[in-house]
Amino acid sequence: MDLMPEILADELTRRPYAQLMKLNAVLLGLALERLRPPRTPDGRLVRLAEAALTVLHGAGQMAAAAPGFVEPFNVVRVCEGLAELDLGDRWSVAPMIPRVEAADEPWSPSAAVDAITGDTAPLTRDGVVAVLGLHRLSAAEEAVRAAPPGAEVTAVVVTGAPAELFPLARLVVADLGTCLRPVFPRAAWPRLRLVYDESGELAAAAGVTDAGDGTETAVRVRAGRIVLRADGFGACHAAASHTPASGPG
Repeated sequence: MDLMPEILADELTRRPYAQLMKLNAVLLGLALERLRPPRTPDGRLVRLAEAALTVLHGAGQMAAAAPGFVEPFNVVRVCEGLAELDLGDRWSVAPMIPRVEAADEPWSPSAAVDAITGDTAPLTRDGVVAVLGLHRLSAAEEAVRAAPPGAEVTAVVVTGAPAELFPLARLVVADLGTCLRPVFPRAAWPRLRLVYDESGELAAAAGVTDAGDGTETAVRVRAGRIVLRADGFGACHAAASHTPASGPG
């Protein structure tokens, strides 16, 4: 009840909050897809997740503003009905052309904790590490969709206003995580790790020296080395979908 007026009062918080909610929808949608794969190869359930979160957040706000008005069992039935809707949700990639370059650099980041599961994030495993500002969080889905099977995908969150925005990010993501972990079996947890980089150390290890809310840089990691780097809009998809040339290891 008290959070929304604080968010709406300042543009500094409105845009990051929108991206955080989009990220929550991506996380929930990915988990739903692992429980019930979409009927078509390009199908996704992120729009369904967005609809469910809209219902739940709206019900929460209404329950606070008008005590006794919201009937919880009605909200449950509405969400159950959403599961049967076909929202025509298909995955497509926007025509963005980031800067992509081959690399051969050591990759030995410090240990980090996955904000979604609470487990240690496997940053040194082969896969994609995306450094994303709070205005670009939804781009993490591009890395997940494009990464080859078995590749780890990690989003490293950065911001130009850490004192104000990291607490907001932790709160919003934790709100989803505390529901997702007990409800979904571990096998259905989303294939995406989320790490908060308050010190900037992980961003620097990925070659990002001036991280801000608009940052989108992604690196491809193989055998403990960075073998490819992409920068700019579309970097997540590019780093995940490109096949790096064979190198050391």
